[in-house]
Amino acid sequence: MRYRRQNRAAEGERPTLADAPRKRRRGVAILPAMFTLGNCLCGFAAIQYASRQTPIDLIAAAASNPAIPKPDNPYLHFAIAGYFIFAAMVFDMFDGFVARLTRTASDFGAELDSLADMVSFGVAPAFLAMRLTTDLLRTPGEGGRTAFADLPGPFSDDFWGRLFWVIAALYVSCTALRLARFNVMNKHEVSSHMNFRGMPSPGAAAVVAASVIFFATLNAQKHVIPLPVSPHVLSMLSAVFPYVLPIVLLVAGLLMVSRFAYAHLINRFLRGRKRFRTVVGVVMILMLLLAQPQITTLVAIYVYALSAPLTAFWYRSTRRRPPGAGPPPGLPDVVPPASEG
Repeated sequence: MRYRRQNRAAEGERPTLADAPRKRRRGVAILPAMFTLGNCLCGFAAIQYASRQTPIDLIAAAASNPAIPKPDNPYLHFAIAGYFIFAAMVFDMFDGFVARLTRTASDFGAELDSLADMVSFGVAPAFLAMRLTTDLLRTPGEGGRTAFADLPGPFSDDFWGRLFWVIAALYVSCTALRLARFNVMNKHEVSSHMNFRGMPSPGAAAVVAASVIFFATLNAQKHVIPLPVSPHVLSMLSAVFPYVLPIVLLVAGLLMVSRFAYAHLINRFLRGRKRFRTVVGVVMILMLLLAQPQITTLVAIYVYALSAPLTAFWYRSTRRRPPGAGPPPGLPDVVPPASEG
């Protein structure tokens, strides 16, 4: 091996990763794993922040004890949990990029990535949604008891507690099925990473996280969203949101295991040479993110989540075949897989 590397150096050929020393190869292979573990730890941090003391307990403690200041944003820790889910998405994006850049994509990295995604984009969003829903529906009762079950679960005495737990469990199950199907269809070639079958798990988690962050920002006393939100509107939103969020969670879970074709945004719109109007659109979105990140993120993610079903409905209603569609019905269809990151 040493003689082969010397001959290649003498001939002026560029050495490959296989010619690198064993210790150096191990160091390069660790880089994608570190980003993947960062993804997993962000999911763990999101669960930890979502499980902190509930806002109703903080408000009740401030009302009973004047020495305890009233929180400016009682839902801040839920928003922080949502931000950690977005941080996990950044790590998930970079681990695949680093693996392809260093040419260290492997089955081990794919399996580790799926395990991290299960925590960050499966368990964390479901727990966050169920925790916030439970807190919004809790109302103090006599003797310190609550009108809503403290711990929703399959054997809860409250109907809504059982229903919300079933929806969260269904979302977690859909995430596991989505990741398992992706692992079976996964390929390491970048040329095949253009489409998804079903909404990717980071996209589904982003739908839940963006909804929670938007709600928490509106309830802050010093929110930065320039909307004329009156206390009456906030009270109505707080009354409706705990019933809307489980529906959002359910729809996101079902879209993950659907057969709708979702585009890989980075590989489809940012990789390679693009038209000038595409560059202008990307710059405008970045400017909107800097001006109003909560509203822009919420609208962009909801548009992405609904884009595939609406596109499929339009092609079905007009009886047209989408570009790059598979073979007609009756023949085995093979959809090129895509990277989850």
